[in-house]
Amino acid sequence: MCAWVTALLLALLPAVAAAQGVPAPSGGNVPATPGNIRANPSNFPYPTMPWNGATRPDARGQVIGYLEVPPEQVTIAVPAAGPESGPLQLQPQVVTIPGYHIAETTLGYVYPERWTLDQVNVGVYQWRLLPAEFRRK
Repeated sequence: MCAWVTALLLALLPAVAAAQGVPAPSGGNVPATPGNIRANPSNFPYPTMPWNGATRPDARGQVIGYLEVPPEQVTIAVPAAGPESGPLQLQPQVVTIPGYHIAETTLGYVYPERWTLDQVNVGVYQWRLLPAEFRRK
């Protein structure tokens, strides 16, 4: 008799396991998606944690206006073409550093990515992209 009851339970086990899913309107099972709070309630940060983007206030403040930094023309000295055995001769050259706009906020200034010109060695210059930054007032 014990073997017969065990066989009956093993036969009914797949039907019990299939009934555990949440039926969808079409009749199938709905998989638990990470964006669904009912399916996975512990996957969301607590509202006061700093990595919660929904309730975290902007640390830069409200935008008041924009300040324009115009393009700047700079005269640099670059090596001139000449005889190789002669001394190094430098020739002036005019280079334009592009302008940009600074956003003024209630708490400071937001600088965008911008280009600058750095002198690496005598007569050698290199363009460098400065990162975006926020400077407090």
